[in-house]
Amino acid sequence: MSKPNNTQIAKRYAQAFFDVVTPEARATVSDEFKQALIVLQDPQIKRTFTHPRTSMNRKSELIRLMNLSTALEHFLLLIVEKNRDQFLPHIEQEFAALVLKSQHITVAEIISAVELKEQTLKQLQLQLEQISGKTVQLSTSLDPKIGGGLIIKIDGKVIDGSIANSLQRFQRSLSS
Repeated sequence: MSKPNNTQIAKRYAQAFFDVVTPEARATVSDEFKQALIVLQDPQIKRTFTHPRTSMNRKSELIRLMNLSTALEHFLLLIVEKNRDQFLPHIEQEFAALVLKSQHITVAEIISAVELKEQTLKQLQLQLEQISGKTVQLSTSLDPKIGGGLIIKIDGKVIDGSIANSLQRFQRSLSS
């Protein structure tokens, strides 16, 4: 039997937490989870929280001081008790993905060489919603190396319409 990897562990904990949080509270708890991780990423707090000599009681005390919802507090205390706190960022990402999926929302990552106009982004969002059948949230980033065009990542698929990709395909066709 193989040892579970970080992704598998994070998915299991996220799914278990997702299953115990009521559907009405999931979006709020997801936002609260993000905020709790921001607090835990503060350099001083992170240094204390992740230090190997920090006791479980001290970590639990820190979690209780954040005034979290009962469900999230209990979940984080369980994570600390099971010594899985190093997986918290991955668990939060998996939990957030489950919440979005339950709401029929997907995130599309748009990579472009230049800043896109708001109207272009709205049109792109509408087209992606028609194709996916889901509500689409856009996440944009810039990468001048792609030369132009777009790279779209949505639901595990990549649509590479970049000039750099077109040039690579052209170069391969010339060498064949």
